[in-house]
Amino acid sequence: MNIDDRIERRLGYDTGLSVLADFEAVSPVAHAESPVGRGPAIERLLDVFAPAFSGSLPPSLYVYGPKGSGKSAVVSALFDRLATHSGPRQAIQTTTRAVEPTIPGFVYVDARHASTRFRLYHAMLAAMSDEPVPDHGIGTEELAESLRDVMRTGPDLVVAVDHTDEVETPPATTLIDWLEDVGERLVPACIGRDPPDAIDWEPETTVEFGKYRRHVLVELLTSRCSTGLGRDALSHDQIRDVVEWAAGDAHDALAAVMGAAVSAERAGASTVRSADVDAGIEGVPRPCVALGRVLALPESRQRLLYELAGLSEEERSTVGVATETIAARPGVDLSASTVRRVLYELADAGLLERVTVHRSDGKGRPPSRLVPLFPTVVFRELFDRHTRTG
Repeated sequence: MNIDDRIERRLGYDTGLSVLADFEAVSPVAHAESPVGRGPAIERLLDVFAPAFSGSLPPSLYVYGPKGSGKSAVVSALFDRLATHSGPRQAIQTTTRAVEPTIPGFVYVDARHASTRFRLYHAMLAAMSDEPVPDHGIGTEELAESLRDVMRTGPDLVVAVDHTDEVETPPATTLIDWLEDVGERLVPACIGRDPPDAIDWEPETTVEFGKYRRHVLVELLTSRCSTGLGRDALSHDQIRDVVEWAAGDAHDALAAVMGAAVSAERAGASTVRSADVDAGIEGVPRPCVALGRVLALPESRQRLLYELAGLSEEERSTVGVATETIAARPGVDLSASTVRRVLYELADAGLLERVTVHRSDGKGRPPSRLVPLFPTVVFRELFDRHTRTG
């Protein structure tokens, strides 16, 4: 929040604001332009990138740490800033002379949205060029050749690929093979959760992110809530309660805060009450799947999860009952058998848990039900808002 916004709030210009004043500010899938409390991590990364400031390529890098430790927030923000100091971006089909940059180019790509070779190259070209990159009517090899042209005429490149080695994303080795296929003047910086000895790649250097310390996470939540929630909507004691429960995970902390704010709004309250905080915390399963994984799924699969998350306990009592109910919803154009198959696939991917339903008669194989492993209230709110805004 800038100074003018703070003054306006003190003057009372925010009178009548809902509990959720700025949805993005407290969203667990949105990152602040200036990450809070990660100064030492930024300095370690700048140490790794030091050769770039004299025009040389830095070493290959692997950034790792647990969910909610700020890896994506810091790396994406840092690459965004470093990109502004690179040489001018080149057109995709340029034939003009190369312009020497002061430092190599820096490009950040999220593997959740670029899990294929085509999507990776497309995301890189979109970041490196001011010209639009077509989504259709162009093949992977054409994109690769366009990238090679850019690499021949443009700056050296440091490419950060986030969320590697997840269930839905390629391993670091595959991504690096794809990168090496388009240019030698390119250095990868992969970001993941697994420790270096658990991945099939040996980077030249590594940077580890630990969980947020308690006082740092309090500062982060306070900063995000001062922008995202109405004035005095959440007390400092409530923030500390959420931080204590979150155990250093910023994603889960923000999900709990947003869930609490949604609970308060639905009740027509002007502030977040203790019961709302309890509801927000209870709405975040432990362990919790990152909402970024869920929101990176194709929209058709998100729709099924949206409908599943909105079912009553009775409607979710067994997989059979749930699939029949979901298939009958107006927004779902799939048969019950297809809904069942996709939900089982999502369970195999770790987004849902299959829980056996205990029966007293003991006859036949006991049925099971599907339990979401992500914050359903927050997911449905994010999905609704995305649907409304397009």
